[in-house]
Amino acid sequence: MKSSLLVLVLLTLACASGADRSGAGGASTSTTGHGGDDSLLQIVSVAIEPADAVIVVHNGAIPAPTQYSAVATRSDGSTVALTGTWSFDRPDVGTLADTGAFTASGLLGGKGQVRFEGEGFEADTSLTVKLLITSNPEGVAAATQELFDKATLSDPALDIRYPYDATVFPRGIAGPTLQWNGGLAQDLYRVRLASEFVEFVGYKTVPPKSRYDFPTTPVDAWLKLTDSTVGDVTASVQRLSSGTAYLPKTQTWKIAPANLTGLVYFWETTPWNVFPQASTIVRLEPGEGSPQPFLQMPPGITCVACHSVSKDGSTIVASFDGSTTGINNPWGTYDAKSGALLYDSGEPSGFQAVSPTGSHVLYGTWRQASWGRPSDGKLNLSTSTDKTSLAELDFTGIGFPGYPVWSTDGTKVAVVVRTDSQEDGLHFNHSSLWIADVDVVNPSFSNLKKIASPTTQATVVTYPSFSPDSQWIALSRATNAQSTSPMAWGAQGELWLASIDGTVHIALDNLNGKSYLTPSQSRTSFVPNFMPVSVGGYFWIVFQSPRIYGNTLEDENVQTRRTQLWVAAIDADPKPGQDPSHPAFWLPGQDIAMSNMRGQWSLSPCKPKGSTCEAGYECCDGFCKPDGMGGFVCDDDDGGCSAIGDACQTAADCCDPGAQCIGGYCDLPPSK
Repeated sequence: MKSSLLVLVLLTLACASGADRSGAGGASTSTTGHGGDDSLLQIVSVAIEPADAVIVVHNGAIPAPTQYSAVATRSDGSTVALTGTWSFDRPDVGTLADTGAFTASGLLGGKGQVRFEGEGFEADTSLTVKLLITSNPEGVAAATQELFDKATLSDPALDIRYPYDATVFPRGIAGPTLQWNGGLAQDLYRVRLASEFVEFVGYKTVPPKSRYDFPTTPVDAWLKLTDSTVGDVTASVQRLSSGTAYLPKTQTWKIAPANLTGLVYFWETTPWNVFPQASTIVRLEPGEGSPQPFLQMPPGITCVACHSVSKDGSTIVASFDGSTTGINNPWGTYDAKSGALLYDSGEPSGFQAVSPTGSHVLYGTWRQASWGRPSDGKLNLSTSTDKTSLAELDFTGIGFPGYPVWSTDGTKVAVVVRTDSQEDGLHFNHSSLWIADVDVVNPSFSNLKKIASPTTQATVVTYPSFSPDSQWIALSRATNAQSTSPMAWGAQGELWLASIDGTVHIALDNLNGKSYLTPSQSRTSFVPNFMPVSVGGYFWIVFQSPRIYGNTLEDENVQTRRTQLWVAAIDADPKPGQDPSHPAFWLPGQDIAMSNMRGQWSLSPCKPKGSTCEAGYECCDGFCKPDGMGGFVCDDDDGGCSAIGDACQTAADCCDPGAQCIGGYCDLPPSK
């Protein structure tokens, strides 16, 4: 009786303490509960075997299943196998059968918890699946590979040109082309990527100018890396030349846990020194291989430009056949989904702005008096299908307004006001930025205020764009406002961030390239435009720049270099005195033979209830919910709370207690 009582006391203490116990296989697991008969009362710990397993999937080949077992240890040191139920909390990483056999999916690397429940006991242990991807198309021998590990000398020549250290990449786009200089034609390279759950190692001879694309077979290395990673990735390039291996050159990148979304509309044109000139507005979905033309030109119209896209992706407003006379460039609206012309105003204009829902347009004429119809110092508010002015935003006595833009929430407009009385709306050299409240229900403007002034180094403030939460404005500070071709005019420009009250101004030095480009190249950033929603803890911004692109585009001649679109991550919680931007990456899918300008980012036209989706901001009703069959569909019900990417009014609507409601959708802050 005393012996049984002692066992019971020991068991009760073990269960009450919740302390980890070591099973027969040395596994460290937690145990709770106890049975109701004498044999179970003698059990003092339960362990899962194997404990804290690490399973490696090499080049997509799924290894044999790993068999798990639950082993109980009695007070006398003997062990017994238990039966019960098994579960694993990362079904994307692998599946755990009822028998305890685990099979990796090969889709992702990651870490989860294996859990056992049975006979009154519970236990769990970690399980990590790592992806190892190797590429050796030239059959480099193992002895040669080992030379890289034995390197001791710093490389005197290798210079990584692209990507840039500390770049933040999203998921869902093509991997960057690694570009470097400094090697010889016969040099062999080892390229490595490593994150917590993925390692890629590639061997290849890459002659100058050296460029390396991550392989897509037998598995897509970049896709596997980004889908399996949140946070840091170490990237290195190492050279073997004439039998001598050098130490690697290393960078650290970061992967954001989200895909870019929507469409980027931009002006694609042949370089200015190429004739005949050709241009059109195209759109590119991040992740797609090429942009697509889509606008249906009105009869007799050969050019549509100066475009603005509603944030919901429904409507485009643009000018037809823009010219310096101000006579032949009336504005019109298009259905963004079909590309069909909705309305031709016949009203000469310059740059127009369309409201977030596509319902209204803000427009005005901004030409010299000697060039046809002059600017009258006012902008007009109208519907998107009727040019009749409903309200005027009057800058009489201040200057000549242009480049208007609507806030994401639809409550404010920002306007560039030039003060060069003898210049047109493209070529001015002095301007400031103003903001006003707008009401489209009772058409009116109020609370007009200047929030950014020119400086002696940058006399032009232009191209504003509101952040997804409508609390910040990205803007260009430049030496010239020539919007369509800063390279042809030799303009210098940088991007800044300003609070909507004008009290905080932050230079986006990381985006501009202050630490990784030459001084002249770090002043070649223009025309910013925010993605309408925050994803992965970041605002994302597209901008145009004629900067060099690795060793692919190296022309620095202001008369011949090509403008390309670049994207950078901006921390979604900017703080005064701190640069929230990160180094930019080249937007994949562009035609590098063209000059690509004025990127305008909108959501894709929304999907109705029942359509497949990845996030609520894709859906007309704002919610993307499980369909019960492993997929997700658009819904009009939040299901009790809003998932990341679903619609919200406050942070309290979001399921994740750490989420924020940013611009009407739930997202996690950058720190998570």
